[in-house]
Amino acid sequence: MRKPRWKDNEIEDMLHQLPKVKDKRTKDEVYARIHNKKRKKQWFPLIVGVASLFLMIVLASSLIIGKEGTTSKEESSDKKLAVSELKSLPDHEQQDAKVKDKSAEDKEENSKLQSMSEEDIETKEEVFDSEPVKKNKAVALAPAIYPGDLKNKSTITMGVPDNQQNFVIPISIVVNRYDESDTLNQLVNQMSDINEEQYGLSDYFPLDIEITQGTEMNTVHIELHEDSKLLDEDILFLHTMEVTLSYLNIEKMTFATDGKQGARFAHAGFLKEADIPQQKNRTFLLYQNDESSPKFLVPSNMDYQDFEEALQAGKEEPDIEGISSAIPDDLIWEKISSDGDLVTIQLAEQAAIENSEDSLQALEAILFIAKEFGFNRVKFENAPIEKVGNLNLTEDIVVPKAPNQVN
Repeated sequence: MRKPRWKDNEIEDMLHQLPKVKDKRTKDEVYARIHNKKRKKQWFPLIVGVASLFLMIVLASSLIIGKEGTTSKEESSDKKLAVSELKSLPDHEQQDAKVKDKSAEDKEENSKLQSMSEEDIETKEEVFDSEPVKKNKAVALAPAIYPGDLKNKSTITMGVPDNQQNFVIPISIVVNRYDESDTLNQLVNQMSDINEEQYGLSDYFPLDIEITQGTEMNTVHIELHEDSKLLDEDILFLHTMEVTLSYLNIEKMTFATDGKQGARFAHAGFLKEADIPQQKNRTFLLYQNDESSPKFLVPSNMDYQDFEEALQAGKEEPDIEGISSAIPDDLIWEKISSDGDLVTIQLAEQAAIENSEDSLQALEAILFIAKEFGFNRVKFENAPIEKVGNLNLTEDIVVPKAPNQVN
């Protein structure tokens, strides 16, 4: 039996019988809710597209990584792609991936090490072991310059303050032979070029002065400025110039300040000139700033009455940073005698002399002390060996021309 259809007036009566429902929302709230639902529907296709793209990247990378015999360019591309994938993964998955990559790299490195020969490994170990040694290795003693070393050559010696400015150390540079009239120009050029700090010395040169030939023989003229700091630091300045010019056989310095005769120094007072003694009767000690710096022979700051006293002073250990004795205690002599410009040192039977740098340094210190006292030749008697370096101990040895060659 067919159900009878509802008439319009019956449906209307039934709706009126339902309880009343009132929507308290405003029009704006209703509109905003509808708008948000539309936006969610608009984002949905975009999310689906991104997910599809990600899936395609994963599948493509799997195919690429799975290929065998890939070229280096393909490997590089794979790595870049893997990084891109890793960034898009959650944090815990990224960590797992990094651990796997590290493990693979470690396996590859271990494989390379196992394939290396023992000889290759030993070579690498030698390279690493030798580098610190080279870095900390002490520079050899700066040798003295002898007259026989200067065929077609000349030498320039400069007095340079040590790192603490307690002593002035003469360092020498061998240059091509030059005309005697060009001596001061050569000196000024070397003062401008020298790098004192590489030798563990004070950065002292060049000086703000003008050096020219004096009006008298064996004299130099020094022009200073009125505001020069050298006028205040005159003790070090005058000592430095005295050491430097003495090796050029200069006997006197004259001074001027901004064209006016004389210079007023803070400690030495007003000076028009100053003599440079050619013989000072000093001993020689040893200076070394650190283990990587050269060892330099350095004249003492005080004079001694005779040659033997100065020799003995060369064995003393002064309590000054960077300064040590130049002559060891076990280099013993029994007698010293002189005849004109020759001094003879009779060594004891137990005198310790070897063909070594230390013994050469000690013997050269003795030669320079002899030169300080006006001797031109030194003879060592009863030496335990015949030669130390280039020194022949069976013959008279001519004293050196200059100490501490640095080139």
